[in-house]
Amino acid sequence: MDRIARIVEKSHRLVIGLNSGTSMDGIDALCVRVRGGGFDVGTESLGFLTRPYPAPLREILLRAPALTLEETTRLNGEIGECFAAATADVAKMAGIELADIDFVGSHGQTVCHLPRRGQGDVPATLQLGDLDIIAERTGAVVVGDFRTRDVAAGGEGAPLMPFLDWLLFRGRPRTVCVNLGGISALTLVTKEIEGCRAFDAGPCNIPLDLLASRLTNGDEAFDPGGRFAATGRIESILMDRLERHPFLLRPPPKSSGREEFGAAFVEDLLGRHQHLALRDILATLCAFAARAVGHAIDHHLSIEGGAREVVISGGGVHNLTLVRHLKKELFPVPVTESSEHGIDPDAKEALLFAVLANERILGGAGNLPGVTGARWPVGLGKVTW
Repeated sequence: MDRIARIVEKSHRLVIGLNSGTSMDGIDALCVRVRGGGFDVGTESLGFLTRPYPAPLREILLRAPALTLEETTRLNGEIGECFAAATADVAKMAGIELADIDFVGSHGQTVCHLPRRGQGDVPATLQLGDLDIIAERTGAVVVGDFRTRDVAAGGEGAPLMPFLDWLLFRGRPRTVCVNLGGISALTLVTKEIEGCRAFDAGPCNIPLDLLASRLTNGDEAFDPGGRFAATGRIESILMDRLERHPFLLRPPPKSSGREEFGAAFVEDLLGRHQHLALRDILATLCAFAARAVGHAIDHHLSIEGGAREVVISGGGVHNLTLVRHLKKELFPVPVTESSEHGIDPDAKEALLFAVLANERILGGAGNLPGVTGARWPVGLGKVTW
């Protein structure tokens, strides 16, 4: 434990945050200098990159959660190696020796997320990417497996972003932060952290990517710039069906993933709407992704005085058609990209896990019980070196 004690005593710490979201396209790696902790934490970005998954690995991953036990076991090691390589890559980019990195915060890759849905359910969540492999390859202290303690304490294990959203935007109460990832998630930032509201809003890039791949016979892993969706037609009957999805009506706390909006969801839509052009289904789902965010804000947030601003981040910011729909849904509330506030929209989740790892090393809590539904604040993450 002397090693941890020495890290705690430092005036600043060199940290690498790692994340791969539900879109499963690769690993975001951010090297940051972190000062302080708790509500007085400060960060300085030193380097950021995205390391794509090898195509054969991603092809297997995209079948999650329908993976065999053998596949899951092998993936845990393979993803750990990928995360370790991303750690070395971003340290090199930042001009820092691996030996000088104080610790790594690795979210890993979610392959199954099963929050409680009914009486008697045993909730569980699984993120792959062996922490010991990362520690062994890099020599660093590694903090990971952030979600399971919140689940054990009765929470959903998600969303975890509100802690960082509040730190970044606490000076602008009534800001709504929206992460446009595989699933869209939002945070209402309030003056006091205990008042923050946050939850998953609905599907976003997961079904859009699957449809774009289907439309292009696998040539594209996503809809570049939203160009395909822009040329399709929004089908009102399909939109009506999507708007009645039970997840939208479910009250918070709530979270979701590929289990609810992955391949099975897309195949069901295609089977029920065979008469529709694939491009039109994609266009409708893109518009629905924006509508789900608007519905979440209108029906599940009570904002006295209304939202000040909506700040978007995540891969969806590059889908111009999605952003256009979002601005239309939320008008007259201004919609801005996090880059306009000095926050790289692609690096924000990696920053989160650097900050949460810092809290774990310092002994602080990282969850917001009012958001996840946990019984109390808990420290998030397991530590190995």
